[in-house]
Amino acid sequence: MSADATPPVPFQLYDHEIRWLPFAGIENLELSLCDIDEERKVVDLVVRFAPDQTVTMHNHLAQTNMFIIQGELRMYEPDGSIREVRPAGRYYRGRTNDAHSEGGGPEGAVVFYSMRADQEDAVLEVLDDDAKVVATLTMDDVRAAWDAQQAAA
Repeated sequence: MSADATPPVPFQLYDHEIRWLPFAGIENLELSLCDIDEERKVVDLVVRFAPDQTVTMHNHLAQTNMFIIQGELRMYEPDGSIREVRPAGRYYRGRTNDAHSEGGGPEGAVVFYSMRADQEDAVLEVLDDDAKVVATLTMDDVRAAWDAQQAAA
């Protein structure tokens, strides 16, 4: 940027029209499903993370890509140490079979996720503190959440 250039105005997300719903069994986040393509097994959603909080440890079984819309997304190792800080405006290709937790930075985070399941219907495993599976989220679960979101609209 040249010396006389005006710095860009910070982006403020107006999310008052988004119907945020809790994610059953996972605290410190809310979500809004955008679209489900059941034939191709693609789920698009927006997640809002609480400031300075982490969510339950989990493992993405579906390829999950993300775009950080606002704030910063913090990725944590199973031992609780910070793996990576992902700022707004960046796109990331997630990894499967990678136990981790994540959460918002000091201002929280709003993140767009696109999950692409393979031939299996499972998309996410919820893990306990010992990284043992306590629940598995499937495409049927996503469909039920979609139906509930549509009914509440």
